[in-house]
Amino acid sequence: MLISIIEDENLLATNIAKKLEKNSHSVNIFNNISDFKNSKNIIFDLYIIDISLPDWNWFNVIKWLREAKKITNPIIITSWYNDTDKKVYWLNIWADDYIAKPFSPEELIARINAVVRRTKKTPVNTIIKHNDIKYDLKEKMLTKGKNIIDLNKKEIEILELFLENKWKLISKTKVINYIWWDYESRYVTDNTINVTISRLRKKLWTSFNLVTLVWKWYKLEK
Repeated sequence: MLISIIEDENLLATNIAKKLEKNSHSVNIFNNISDFKNSKNIIFDLYIIDISLPDWNWFNVIKWLREAKKITNPIIITSWYNDTDKKVYWLNIWADDYIAKPFSPEELIARINAVVRRTKKTPVNTIIKHNDIKYDLKEKMLTKGKNIIDLNKKEIEILELFLENKWKLISKTKVINYIWWDYESRYVTDNTINVTISRLRKKLWTSFNLVTLVWKWYKLEK
């Protein structure tokens, strides 16, 4: 497995790399994000990223990998923090695992093996159909009948959330956490949600029958 270690403590990164290489992994070390971004290859089977990087906010690193580069391979973040709330938050924003420093090489290797098992790719159908609309998860393309429907980023995220959870009750809180995870909660009002959903409904009409229940729940019906 080809692993990228992005860690500004060079001695620590080197020690981790030696242990991983003894377990038949190939390792590339980057001491900052600028070096990583400017490298010839940024595609690795797994990423180990320290959250205290000097040149980039760690959150933006993961966001850049997941959104800009469309990389879905597993990410393990490391930190001296051992706070439960922080762990939960970090794991909810695209990281696949978290490990607190100091950690033993055996624990890291065990976590790598566990993450790989959980995230092992299997062939999936990327096309979701609902009434007369068809959405390609991979290409991010929506068609209604023979027409391509243009959607903005938030509309796409809402569409995906409900198409992947057809006929299930989805709470307003879940919508906020899924769609507006990068906003502070006080900036996401009921009007923010209602306006975005309203735009999507107008574009799809009866093809996207999203029902609001008691103002706090949503459900995509036929």
